[in-house]
Amino acid sequence: MDFKKCPRVLEPRFLPLAWALAALLVAGLGGCGKSPEEVKAAKAVEVAQTTGSLVVKSNRANTTVDATLLAPPGAAAPAVVKGTDEGAAEQTLAALPPGKYAVTARSAGWPEVQTEATVEAGRTTDLAVTFKGGSLRLASEPSGATVKQGNAVLGKTPLVLPSLPPGECKLTLEYPSWPVVSLQTTITVDGETTETVRLPHGKLTVESTPSGATVLLGGKPAGQTPLRLERFPAGTRKLTLQGKDFPPLEISVTIEDRGDVKVSPQLGSGFPLLEPEAVLRAVWVPHDPNRLAPPVDGTTGPSQPRNGIIKNLNRKRLYETWLRKTYRFSAVVKSYEPKSGQVEFVEEQCALSKYRVLANLSVEAQGGTDLAPLLTKGATFTLYGRLSAVEEPRWPGKVITFEFSAAEPLR
Repeated sequence: MDFKKCPRVLEPRFLPLAWALAALLVAGLGGCGKSPEEVKAAKAVEVAQTTGSLVVKSNRANTTVDATLLAPPGAAAPAVVKGTDEGAAEQTLAALPPGKYAVTARSAGWPEVQTEATVEAGRTTDLAVTFKGGSLRLASEPSGATVKQGNAVLGKTPLVLPSLPPGECKLTLEYPSWPVVSLQTTITVDGETTETVRLPHGKLTVESTPSGATVLLGGKPAGQTPLRLERFPAGTRKLTLQGKDFPPLEISVTIEDRGDVKVSPQLGSGFPLLEPEAVLRAVWVPHDPNRLAPPVDGTTGPSQPRNGIIKNLNRKRLYETWLRKTYRFSAVVKSYEPKSGQVEFVEEQCALSKYRVLANLSVEAQGGTDLAPLLTKGATFTLYGRLSAVEEPRWPGKVITFEFSAAEPLR
């Protein structure tokens, strides 16, 4: 080879440029050898140096935040950036391009808060957001009412609610076994609203004859008669009285707000009403209405008649279903014998037979000084007592006798 004929490879004046290009090539070849983690870390460093963060701290726990970069006029609207912790008091908005942002904070039930913040590259900006409200000092009469806002229980009266959103505030107050009362008030910013709610109620006195009955209100014992209830909910309520040897007696009581009511029920009015015609229809056996017969099967023992007469009545059914039980009865007085304490009522006629009712008053009832006017002839007298006998007469009598024992007047 003739080296004298080969062109010159590189002029000395181009050597510095060549070395620089070689250095860049080596650097590039070295970068191609980095791992994905190293590339990611380098990118994170670059983002941290070219963007900033915004930390929004709120005085409400359930806060949501979003921020929008304020673009110059005519520029496209930038995307809205939301906080990373939905519903937390502290929200972080990361990797924000530098600039001024419009920030909106929201909390359920509160007016939203709008403000601005400036984000700088490589820095974190702290922003405090305050939802301004007022307080409510709430009392009730009587105290101890449960206060609710919707389904949320806020506490019992007397109650101070230190942080409520401004504007209209709707609450409900509940007292055990009382009607719910609604409250609507207005909360002012940085102010304290005071409210006292009266739960409508009055006073109730419950007496009974005889006394000593247990009074149930809403199925729960409230005391024994005579009973004075200083706070009884207004409106119409049902009470149940339970006395020894008496059936439960349910009564309705109506009280207006600030009213004072007295009730004096008689426990005997809780016994079922005896209807003689209905009894006769249930036990009547009309196969031979004229026969006189001695006791037969089913009529021996307690069910047999006193006079041995069985014409039309099924004595066994009568004994098992009606006799020996206590009933109420009301009719017109025919006569009263003070010495024996026997009351005879006016005879009645039904489709099956005539019947009369006799009642023998208890010793205690006979001693009542106010009893005589109630037992005058022609007066309507009401009693309760034990049905002790139903007797058919001998022929030609056609009046069946019903008899009560240990009878007590119902006034």
